[in-house]
Amino acid sequence: MENQGQTASNSNESKTLLMLSVGALVVFLLLVGGIYFWVSKKNGGQVVFPAGINYLAPQTATTTQSTAPLYNYNALAASADWLTYSGKTHAFSFEYPKGLTPLTFPNDTADTVTFKVSNVPPELDLMFLVETISSRDATFTGKQEAFVRNYWKFFSGLKGLNSITPFTNEKGLVGFKANYTTKGNSVTADNYFFIIPGDADHMFHIADIFPSEGKVVFDRIVNSLTNKVATVSPSRTP
Repeated sequence: MENQGQTASNSNESKTLLMLSVGALVVFLLLVGGIYFWVSKKNGGQVVFPAGINYLAPQTATTTQSTAPLYNYNALAASADWLTYSGKTHAFSFEYPKGLTPLTFPNDTADTVTFKVSNVPPELDLMFLVETISSRDATFTGKQEAFVRNYWKFFSGLKGLNSITPFTNEKGLVGFKANYTTKGNSVTADNYFFIIPGDADHMFHIADIFPSEGKVVFDRIVNSLTNKVATVSPSRTP
C-alpha cells in the first residue's frame, strides 16, 4: 500500500510539473507575440530588426527560395494601393505595395530597408541602403562609377565585376546597374546604384532581393525611388 501511495504521489507530481511547463510555454509565446505586435505597431507597421550583416543580394545560383511564392506579385504590382516610404536620416522616398511590410534597423545611419520575400533572413538580405563612399574607400569619393566598378572588393565572397551599364529610373535618378561574380563563379542579382545630386560621398543602393516572379514589384520600387521626401506619406499609423 505504501508503494502504491508513493507511485500515485509521483504520478501527480509529474502531471503537475507537466502542466506548469505547458503553462509557462503558453505564457512565453503570448509574451513574445505581444512584444512583436507592440514593436510593429509602435513603428507604424514597420518591424524593427537588430542590426545585422548585410549581403550584396542573393546569388542567383545558390540562394534557395521558398518552394512557393510568399505573395501574388502580379497582383501586388498591379494594385493601386501602394504606400510611400521616406528616409529617416537621408532625403529619399520610394513606393511599395501595402501588402509588404518595410523592415528597418534601429539607429541605422544608412537608412537600411528590406522586405521579407524569401526564406533568407531579412537582416542578411537587405534591399535598400544609403552607401557612404568614404566609409568603404575615401579615394572613390566623387568617383561614383569607379566606386560601383570596385564595389566587389569590399566583400570577401566576390572576385570581380561581371557587368555594369548606365541606368536612369522613371524619376530621373541617374546611376548604374551592376552585378558581380562570386568566388563560386556564380553571378549576384542586379544591384542599382544611384548618384545623389550634390552629394559626392553617398549613393542610393538598391539590390534585387525578390524571386524571379517578384521582378514586376521590384522594378516598380526601383522606378519610384527619388531623392525627395514625400510631402504626405500614407504609411501605416501606429
